[in-house]
Amino acid sequence: MRAGRAAAGIGVAVLALAACGGSGSGGSSGTSAAATPTPTAAAIAGHLTPPGTHLKFGQPATAGWVPTSLDTGTAAHKALKLQVTVRSVEKGTIADFKNVRLKSAERTSTPYYVKVRIKALGSTPPSGTNDDPDVTIDAIDDRGQQQSNIIFLGTFARCDDARPPKPFANGKSYDSCLAYLMPGGGSIQKVQWNSGPSKANEVTPYFDKPIVWAAT
Repeated sequence: MRAGRAAAGIGVAVLALAACGGSGSGGSSGTSAAATPTPTAAAIAGHLTPPGTHLKFGQPATAGWVPTSLDTGTAAHKALKLQVTVRSVEKGTIADFKNVRLKSAERTSTPYYVKVRIKALGSTPPSGTNDDPDVTIDAIDDRGQQQSNIIFLGTFARCDDARPPKPFANGKSYDSCLAYLMPGGGSIQKVQWNSGPSKANEVTPYFDKPIVWAAT
């Protein structure tokens, strides 16, 4: 898991082992900003969705992903091709965390759940044991600030951060959910993807111009 993810003092009661896997499920309390999936003209077969593309929730992007196990050295980074769809951003209630240990300040926060679907489009699956493309996804709040999702000890059924299938081969897909606790009445407004291929000794152009999803 990337260091940017926030544990936030959270652990699911009676579940002792750290895990980020499982099948996504859970009821839908709160509101949803989902849209019916529609193809985007930017996702042309054989090409990646261009840097800086803005999409609505439910629209797929053809994205490049450089797994952690390959993101080393100064040589050119060749990304694996994925279809990434941010399906919805849902507002929850703090009652969703009734079986989760929270700090007192966290109990006044508002939870948000980002639901995504990721499909492998290439013939070469990632080789790293802990490679998971959903760690590339960042949430942006109503102040334009990047937010880190929560890591649970155990499975949080309301928003389960699933693992990709093994092997994550061409045509395989999975649904996952990332949970956020927003203090002070804040909200999640956008979701972005900033991974992609890069030339030697350069960062990917998606770092400065990520693919962005929003309700409108």
